Amino acid sequence: MYVLTDGTTTTLLLPDRCRDVYSFEDIISLGEKISRERVAALDLSAISFIEPYSMLALLLLGRNHLRDTGERLRLANIPLNIHQYLARMDFISKGSFVLTDRLDAKLLYRRSSFSNRVIEITDIPGRERESIRAIAGVISIFRKRARHILKYWLNESIVDYFVTVISEVCQNIFEHSLDSGYCAMQTYSAGSEHVVRLVIMDSGIGIRESFGGRNEFASVSGSGIIEKALTTPISSKRRFGYGLCQVNAIIEKLKGSIYIRSADSSAAVLYNRRQSGASHLFLRDDLAPFPGTQISISLFG
Repeated sequence: MYVLTDGTTTTLLLPDRCRDVYSFEDIISLGEKISRERVAALDLSAISFIEPYSMLALLLLGRNHLRDTGERLRLANIPLNIHQYLARMDFISKGSFVLTDRLDAKLLYRRSSFSNRVIEITDIPGRERESIRAIAGVISIFRKRARHILKYWLNESIVDYFVTVISEVCQNIFEHSLDSGYCAMQTYSAGSEHVVRLVIMDSGIGIRESFGGRNEFASVSGSGIIEKALTTPISSKRRFGYGLCQVNAIIEKLKGSIYIRSADSSAAVLYNRRQSGASHLFLRDDLAPFPGTQISISLFG
């Protein structure tokens, strides 16, 4: 990692840390450096792979910078495979960044069979009516592509399970975050393992702030509140709510994993694929501050 200043532009080289939710923390932690040193461009030349969570979190990083400064960060030296992927997933068209180099149209990925294994980045507005319309659109695309996205996991109930998950988590954006957000989904291979990953994010007020009026949570840590939301039918809007609790129950049935990050806290639950009911819970409250709530849901096969 370096910061290079040529007299007019300060460029930050991003480390190759876009492989999972945990490694991307190294890039989130650079947010203060980007502001303090007035970084104008991000050099992506070291990035060899980027998965959906890292892609959306990077998009939020750029959007937050634009909101805070009124200026868009530039992306420089993007490797061809990364550039092709970001363009195909509609990352570039969101307008949060300026590209120093344009990709020749002949090199862009076509809307081929690859399209069946992804749901491109979709805006989830902060207003209820528009959000419900966007969520319905995501669900419609998912149902059409489900047999390809869930090729390695497909059974009679899993499609309906994921429709519930998409609906519940996306609704949280307009119900709780006071912001807009994004949704994306993809099946890909990591070594010999197949992964399906659903990612939904916003840069709103975060989970702790959404429970700001509930005195019983005043002394609970950020990760503790996330854990309670995953394991107890609570809601910041209604006295009893089943959103994240229901989502967690579904992921347990599917023996997947769920990772939730909000502000400077996170909770991760990994369900054992071989032992029914066995799980590992990891809580953290020492992360670099990052606005809003970021959720990654995965199945492995």
